This record gives sequence, structure tokens and C-alpha cells, in this order.
Amino acid sequence: MKKFFGILLTLALFTAVPAAAQFDWGIKAGVNIAEKPSNLGDLKAAAKGDAGWYVGPMAKVTLPIVGLGVEANLLYSQTSTEVGGEKIKRQCIDLPVYLRYEISIPAINKFVEPFVAVGPQWSWNIGDRNFVMEALGAANGQLPKYTLRSSNLSLNLGAGIILLNHVQLHANYNLALGSTSDYRNEWDATINAYNHIVKSRTNTWQVSVAYIF
Repeated sequence: MKKFFGILLTLALFTAVPAAAQFDWGIKAGVNIAEKPSNLGDLKAAAKGDAGWYVGPMAKVTLPIVGLGVEANLLYSQTSTEVGGEKIKRQCIDLPVYLRYEISIPAINKFVEPFVAVGPQWSWNIGDRNFVMEALGAANGQLPKYTLRSSNLSLNLGAGIILLNHVQLHANYNLALGSTSDYRNEWDATINAYNHIVKSRTNTWQVSVAYIF
């Protein structure tokens, strides 16, 4: 329900802007560089982050006088990590929404315009969610499992520049606001289920380039 209201708020921001605002749209592509998943105990030493990518359309509305604006993207995104010898590939549809402030420097604005951006991101998993940790071996005939959450909320913090009014370069840190995965590693034969579930989260660095039409 919170994600639903967040999307409604995003649509409201784009439809309620003043007529004098500048509307732009474009195509964005970039690289995800995942950090190690957190809270994995002994497994963390063997875990590692990996590179992925994302692509999709973007739109932004800017108030030309004050430089404030809103940007929204709809992205197909892949992020990879390795846990216990198993490659974990996360495929998502991401909806990041940024509050932007474009810094006006009259002498260089035609060539370079810096900006800062912050805002929430909603993500929905559209790929595999369950991974069996075969390299770790079985306990009582049961292999440990790593499960990705079906959706999650995160916060983006970033900055960038717009070159020649059309090319946008953006560096961003995506901070997970809750667990992004569960690791089940202790089988209890008396209840025929895992009795130890570790909640983990993965944060991601992102670098992107966009062409604004």
C-alpha cells in the first residue's frame, strides 16, 4: 500500500507543476556496482559484490527560476552478488524518483550545469528469487537457501552534471531501507523447516549516462 501511494505521489508531482516549468524526457543507461550483502556472519568474508546494468526512460520537470525539479525513471535493472560460491542475480523493475536542484552558474550554464539529487526508489523483483547454496554442502540432506525479497524500498543520494543541455552524467548511491534478502542456513528436523533466518541487505553504487531530448 505504501508503494501504491508513493507512485500516486509521483504522478501528482508531474501533473501539478506550474505551466512555466520545463519538461524534458530522455533515455538513461548505467552500471550497478553492488556492495557485499550485510549481516551474513562467517559467510560475509566469502561474499562479494559484482557489476550489473540498467536502462530505461526518464522524465524531469524543472522550475527554471529556482532550479528545483523532479525526475522519475522507469528502469530494467540487473544487480549481481556472490554468496557462498553461488551467483545471485537480481532482476528488477526500478522506479526511482528524485528531488533535484540544478546549480545555476551563468558563465558556464550553456556548457555544464551541475546538480544534486535525492529521493526514494521502489523496486519489484521480476527474476528468480530462490537460490540453493550447493557449494556449502547439505545439512541433514537440506541445502542452505538464499531468497531475494519480491520488492523493496531504498533511498538514492547523488550528484551529476548536464553537458550542452542534452547529456547527463550522474553518480548515485542506493541505500536499502530494509532487508533485500533472507538467508536460511540451519535445518531443524523436528519441525521440518529452517529455524535460523538471517535478514540481509545490499547497497549499490550507480553511474549513469542519459541523453535528454
